[in-house]
Amino acid sequence: MWVADTLVVIGLASVSLGTIDEADGIQERNFWLRNIGTEKVALVQGYTSCGCTTIQFVKDEPIGAGDSTRVTLRFNPQGKDGEFEEIGTLEYGSNHKRIKVSMTGICNASTETLMRQFPVRISDDIRLSSNRFDLGIMHAGESQERGVVVLHCYENRQERIPVRFSVDAQTPKGLHHIPYVIKTTSEQKEIPLTITLDVLVK
Repeated sequence: MWVADTLVVIGLASVSLGTIDEADGIQERNFWLRNIGTEKVALVQGYTSCGCTTIQFVKDEPIGAGDSTRVTLRFNPQGKDGEFEEIGTLEYGSNHKRIKVSMTGICNASTETLMRQFPVRISDDIRLSSNRFDLGIMHAGESQERGVVVLHCYENRQERIPVRFSVDAQTPKGLHHIPYVIKTTSEQKEIPLTITLDVLVK
């Protein structure tokens, strides 16, 4: 038995774009929705998971039983790097039921984007997302964890190194700028890197 108003995606609800370059520009894919219910239904609202993605559809136009409508998802990879999943959500009917479509893939950022994301230059091969972290106010017995992301330029590889800091009873109160050594591996060599943790102990 058919329900009163239900939309389904014809074909794939999630499309893989594979590997794209930031320079490829806006990626666009169409999805088709079919009304498998017994009554007319209309799309009333649409939104996306990120400002880099837009969704286009015909709003408030009745879709008859058995009829279909097209939805277009557009993803702008500007400033993006790494894996992505961009989701478009559509609400339909008087009860605002939801249906989702999405695009996934891997984006290779441009050199300019990588330089902005990894502004700290260690060498020609190694750059950091940051070399200074503000831990704010901490008390004895508290711990915090941050992540330093290392870009290995030659290998086009990113590595997240966890940084954990704890305040013990012997830590003097006041503002501290603490050198903290992390280690990464480049060309099979272990390389120590020093970052700074800023913390106010109370």
